[in-house]
Amino acid sequence: GRANNLTRAAGVRSLNEGKAAACSQGVALVCGVMAQEKHKGLSGWASWGKGLVGSVSKVVTKAFSESDLEVVNPDEDDGDTTPVKHEEERKHLWQQLSQYVGSDVMSLLSIPTWLMEPFSTLQKMGEITEFMDCLNKANLADDPHVRAAYVAAFACGAYPSIKRTYKPFNPLLGETYELELADGTLYLAEQVSHHPPIAAAHAENENFCYDIVSAPKTKFHGNSIDVFPYGTTRIKLKAHGETYALVPPICRANNLIVGRTWVDAFGDLLVVNITTGEYAALHFTQCGFFGAGRYKVAGSVYSPDNEPKLAIAGKWNEQISYMACDAEGAAKKGAEGTEMWRANGIIKGDHYGFSEYSKLMQTMETAPHKGHGLLPTDSRIRPDIVAMLEGDARASSAKHELEERQRAEKKRRVAENGSWTARWFKPADRHTDADMYEDIKEFEEDVIPWQFTGAYDERKKTISDATPIPNEFAPWQYQ
Repeated sequence: GRANNLTRAAGVRSLNEGKAAACSQGVALVCGVMAQEKHKGLSGWASWGKGLVGSVSKVVTKAFSESDLEVVNPDEDDGDTTPVKHEEERKHLWQQLSQYVGSDVMSLLSIPTWLMEPFSTLQKMGEITEFMDCLNKANLADDPHVRAAYVAAFACGAYPSIKRTYKPFNPLLGETYELELADGTLYLAEQVSHHPPIAAAHAENENFCYDIVSAPKTKFHGNSIDVFPYGTTRIKLKAHGETYALVPPICRANNLIVGRTWVDAFGDLLVVNITTGEYAALHFTQCGFFGAGRYKVAGSVYSPDNEPKLAIAGKWNEQISYMACDAEGAAKKGAEGTEMWRANGIIKGDHYGFSEYSKLMQTMETAPHKGHGLLPTDSRIRPDIVAMLEGDARASSAKHELEERQRAEKKRRVAENGSWTARWFKPADRHTDADMYEDIKEFEEDVIPWQFTGAYDERKKTISDATPIPNEFAPWQYQ
């Protein structure tokens, strides 16, 4: 009963509706082009439309001569300098991708390096740590609704970095990324599965424990791709014995083949205190015509009996605040907001659009002990990423060599009837603590949770500033 009331009160769209919405752009595109032809009074428009619908590949191939297929970047007139590059390479890429329209392409292709940034997906996952102080503040807050607001703000912190349009490198099986925050909190991520791609991460200090399993799926539409961020997240606030779970919104990358690529996030973010029942329901507005609603986030924090207690508003690329609300959950007129975080802007002139925080994540300055005793599986020392950072043209060949070594290792492992074992996480039983919340249960039901084993904590006791810094990337267990 509480789960159903929660969904109705918050106005959270069902997960099925979100999945259906993922297909809307392609449907609207086809209908829009057909409607244009009918309006023009062209004879034979119906047969043309029938042929168009009958072959999605033909629709997208026609993109190179039909400007209707480009979704205009709403930031083009607002200082956006993302270049339209590699037109010939993009056409060639379409020849490879056309067969995958409607498919999940997470691990089907080897992406060329001209589409990529010198960052791994594990590092991308870790960019949310820039806003981890929200969890410290949540734990120190006496008001349960303020605590829920800060946890929701932290969840929004995953989105400023998605504005970058270059793709991070897929981690190799067993690859890791370690990060030490300014307050000494350690964050560790590990790639625990290659097919399907799954990563697990853990961070903990005296205030909170943060665990996430990321198992995203995609749907390729031709000139765009939707990313469904499936997985499990648990955030524990130690002072209050509370655990939070969440369901995040969808992301879409537009103009992969034609036009200037840009990324949007839209749908609903649901954050639930599964211990006591408070929850936050936020809506990410999908970018409309002429940039209407671009980046907008708004919603409310509710009591367990669905009474609005606080309003939350902001932009997912800039800042998130909470303020007093009225009986409907909207911000009270004239209410002063409390800013929970503000994003650092991108470095002016940076080719990839990195922020200062992201740049630091690439260096040994943010590694535990400044890199002394760093795991030799760390993304920072991957040869292809290092080469790209240094502007070395060998990045592409280094990437290919690593992928071939990974295939060779798998072949040897299969031949020896062996099994690969994650070092720092282990498979766990499916979470059942949030099953009373239907949206969370449905979102998590196909994801195998991975549990932090604690072995990393034991290892770090043996590390000091005198421990050598690794100079060779070595995730291999069968070579």
